[in-house]
Amino acid sequence: MTKVPNYQGDPNDKTDDTPFDALKDKSLKAAGYALLAGDTALIISGIMGGRYKEAASGLIYAAGGLFCSKYANPDAEKQLRMMGMKLGEYLRKEGVEIPHEPTVEKLVKPGGLIENTEAFLYKYPSQMMNACFAVGGTQLMASGIQHGKHWDTMAGACVVSGGLGGILVSEQTPDPDKKPAHGPLAKAVSWFQEKPLRISGVLYGLNNPALIMSGIKEYKANPANKSYMFKFLTAASYMMGNTLLCMSSKENSGSQAQGDEALDKLATAAAQILAAQPREMQHSLMQHMAGFLASQPEATKKAPEIEKLMQEKMQSLAAPAQGSWLNKLGMAHAMQPAPGL
Repeated sequence: MTKVPNYQGDPNDKTDDTPFDALKDKSLKAAGYALLAGDTALIISGIMGGRYKEAASGLIYAAGGLFCSKYANPDAEKQLRMMGMKLGEYLRKEGVEIPHEPTVEKLVKPGGLIENTEAFLYKYPSQMMNACFAVGGTQLMASGIQHGKHWDTMAGACVVSGGLGGILVSEQTPDPDKKPAHGPLAKAVSWFQEKPLRISGVLYGLNNPALIMSGIKEYKANPANKSYMFKFLTAASYMMGNTLLCMSSKENSGSQAQGDEALDKLATAAAQILAAQPREMQHSLMQHMAGFLASQPEATKKAPEIEKLMQEKMQSLAAPAQGSWLNKLGMAHAMQPAPGL
């Protein structure tokens, strides 16, 4: 079977993406880094002020920031591997023969415990982050109650609410055929449903004034203890992270270009798998594979587009074979008259 080289992209392709477009593509990952910086400052503030529940809340928040900074917006290779694992599982369930071609077998091989755990985290980084934040918020509330710091109690309550809202509200893509919402309340509900992480971003944002007020009170009570400076740093980092969250989708994906690159490589492997099947079942299997891949959250194309891409890869596979000397020799032999005619 002829192996098609991996698609490397056209070096002459140019994009007009601005830095802001690049930031939007990585907004969830960037939010993770910004929030992680704020979490670190909150831990230091809590330790310096002797408020260990506050430090504990920062530590739990940091776990959430780590989930997003590492697992949000996967690059092309990660998307390729995740889709390849899913495609392999689908084909094995359907009883489809996978050719013994090293690149294909590696791409669609089943994942082990670590790979499957990572696949789960790549699928749900914002949910894991919000779960950590909700738990951490309870610690900040407890710290506020213990030390009589009502602003910390309010801040913790905002974080708990934001975390639960980001987890429980499902993302709904606006229907272009449906009339847009009318009225301030209906428009607000629609805006939050379009990207539920806006709920998290806004409620986490309400936490920031509370943190600033808490820092001011700490400064007035004991200017010699510099814990308030880290409280202000926490608020500043959180403001940036919350803004980025409002730009982010719960459907964790990378950029359009990276998704297209991953899908192109996967289509090459799919063509090699199709070429190994009996000719009469290739078209039907191609349609099923295209439909399956289009249903995945990492997919950047619809089923007909993916099917067309697979057809192009199949043609690329057939072209070298048709032009080979071995094939031409076989065709010349077949054209010779049989003995005795």
